[in-house]
Amino acid sequence: MTSTQLFRDVEVSVKDLASNNSGLHKHHYFELIYVLEGTGIHNINNNHYQFAEGDVFLLTPEDAHTFHVSSFTRFCIVDFTKGFFTKKANRQEEKMDVSDFFKRLEYIFHNHHNVAGSIIADDDRPIFRSLIRQLIEENTKKQAFEEIITQNIVFLLLHFIARHIQQRNIQFHKTQNARSTIHEITAYIQQHIYDKELLKVENLAAQFNKSPDHLSRYFKSETGNTIKDYITRYKLNLIETRLKYSDLTIAEIADEMNFTDESHLNKTFKNVFGKTARQYKMDCLR
Repeated sequence: MTSTQLFRDVEVSVKDLASNNSGLHKHHYFELIYVLEGTGIHNINNNHYQFAEGDVFLLTPEDAHTFHVSSFTRFCIVDFTKGFFTKKANRQEEKMDVSDFFKRLEYIFHNHHNVAGSIIADDDRPIFRSLIRQLIEENTKKQAFEEIITQNIVFLLLHFIARHIQQRNIQFHKTQNARSTIHEITAYIQQHIYDKELLKVENLAAQFNKSPDHLSRYFKSETGNTIKDYITRYKLNLIETRLKYSDLTIAEIADEMNFTDESHLNKTFKNVFGKTARQYKMDCLR
């Protein structure tokens, strides 16, 4: 299996595939794939999905994939590294601070595999197609403000994906148990994980028209976890993502996640993962 590298924070390309197999490979960066034309099978981590024009796939670092085409296929591929989500821009006039975007888009990285196959809503396909065409044009012509326009288009595409993933997840859980609102509660927690005030039990209870005691009992009965334990575990999952895909220090992550300090974060992380956040970060760098 091959592993490819990327040398810029974001690269846009149009690629043609006429042979039957693109070869199994993986990336050390994120990849957004839009099918401009063609049909076939997309193998992602040994899961096989049919694809056709207008379909969208998102790969995170270390996902292994290959294409088996049944007709001539053309893709628009947007590759971006963790540097795309850099906390501090080197050139402020061309590249905006995107750390807040990363926070909102982390939902994608934790839930995109829950949606089988293409991850775009049918209603969003026309606007997605237009944005992809504009993205290709910006990359081809390289006019003034191309970098920041490209960045904004990519963020907009990712937000459409995030919304679809969230709606699909909520719809699935409602189908499983139409009388349960637990997934709406957990989705709300995930969306507001950085807002300490909104995640207080009394404020969560008010949001879902329940008393704090009722919400706490309901959450425990539905999930087997207390609200506090769920929030802590979800934060740790996000921290794991940050350690893999960002250049933030442990102290910066602890501050963003409302831990007392770096020591508190390391201790909590070790209780779940068996190693401190610092040790985990070092393992990721090897």
